[in-house]
Amino acid sequence: MFAAWALFSTMALVLAEIHFEKVDHLYGKHLIVATADLNPYMYVHHDDNGTIVSADGIVNEMMVWLAQRYHFTFHYVESSDGYFGAFVNGSWNGMVGMAVRKEIDLVATQLTTTYARSKVIDFTTSFSKDPMSAIIPAPKEDDFMAAIVKPFQPGVWALIMISMFSATLVTFTFMKLIHKYMPEYYDGGTSNLHFWENFMYYFGIISSQAGRTMPSIGPLGHATRLVAATWCLTAVVFIYLYSGCLTSFITIPKLRPLIESLDDLATSVDLELTILKNSVFESMILEATSGTYKALGDSLRNNPQNRLPKDFLEPEIFLKHALIGRFAMVDQKSFLEYVLNLAFKTSGKCDVTLMKQEVVTSLDSMAVQKNSIYLAQIDQGFQTMAALGLQNYWEKRFLKIPKCEGNLEKGVANPRLTLANLSGAFLFLFVGIGISFAVFLVENMWFYMQKGKALMTTD
Repeated sequence: MFAAWALFSTMALVLAEIHFEKVDHLYGKHLIVATADLNPYMYVHHDDNGTIVSADGIVNEMMVWLAQRYHFTFHYVESSDGYFGAFVNGSWNGMVGMAVRKEIDLVATQLTTTYARSKVIDFTTSFSKDPMSAIIPAPKEDDFMAAIVKPFQPGVWALIMISMFSATLVTFTFMKLIHKYMPEYYDGGTSNLHFWENFMYYFGIISSQAGRTMPSIGPLGHATRLVAATWCLTAVVFIYLYSGCLTSFITIPKLRPLIESLDDLATSVDLELTILKNSVFESMILEATSGTYKALGDSLRNNPQNRLPKDFLEPEIFLKHALIGRFAMVDQKSFLEYVLNLAFKTSGKCDVTLMKQEVVTSLDSMAVQKNSIYLAQIDQGFQTMAALGLQNYWEKRFLKIPKCEGNLEKGVANPRLTLANLSGAFLFLFVGIGISFAVFLVENMWFYMQKGKALMTTD
């Protein structure tokens, strides 16, 4: 069954080719082709006068193959305003406008198919599906200064403190009652009759400090010993959990992106949306009347400088703006991946990455004038390219997966700990020393004040 279907498809393709050879509208023609420098689908090279002298990329390879297949010639031109095509102030601009005014025969670039455009031009068979995304600053490592408290959430720390005070209160109360009503059975010493002495006993256990012993209050002290033993067992669990989590926080960086979706971007205080002016996605968000898109549209209206001019189609200019670190720059993913590769090639680091969410997957095509006689023949050429595997070949040649995409959340273990890793521990140590010194001064001042009062009383 499959073999019969394959044979039928091949015969249909051959018959279609024979038909177009009989009705060959492209043979011997010279086409004026509008294009735009949109890496990696089209690389346009200019001379000193700004004239296009050569081109490369997936779309250019397709144009060269079509020209050889159907025996026509062509030359590239660019729109004077540099845009792809949007309906602005009652007329179409960019390359779409050139096709509407019949100034060109073909638009050859990664042109997104939209309903509005389809009413004034004819799209060819699509040759790619390219989602949109946003290039954002790369996530930074967690602040090691707070590493010593990160193993537990605030609620856990609060419960640990409450449990210490609760155990202290129980032990202290039992000792006071036994000391008062059954003094003949009490052998816990006078220090255990103070609340803070009991508290330091439990604190010493959880902080792994030796030097204190379990309070002993005679044969009736089993209840107190049971409380202390239960706290010791619980503290062992806390200590090992804390040690393991702290090791993980210090040695393995936690890299989290600033945003993961358009919803995050709409509410972000760290990043602002930037987008190419008169692009398809800009039109979508500016026309939205509710939800996330409207919030993003309001952001653009409030910050018109974030609507980028045509110069930002140059990857170097685009990257320079992205490296400022305050923007989420939306564009087609293939172009953003090219910018990521350029960034890594320039600095050797992942200073930028892509937003996790992909949005608005678009069909990309070439386009001709409305009702053009060339459309059917170009479509047939596209089908032949696909059957021969040429499009897949060109995509593998030009589309490179960037090193800085999708591998920033995992983190890599540090082979050696640095001062930055342990900054929180040293800060805690210095704070503790400072508090100890302050207490030392206060105690000495209090001691000498009391001593002075005693001497004055004696005199």
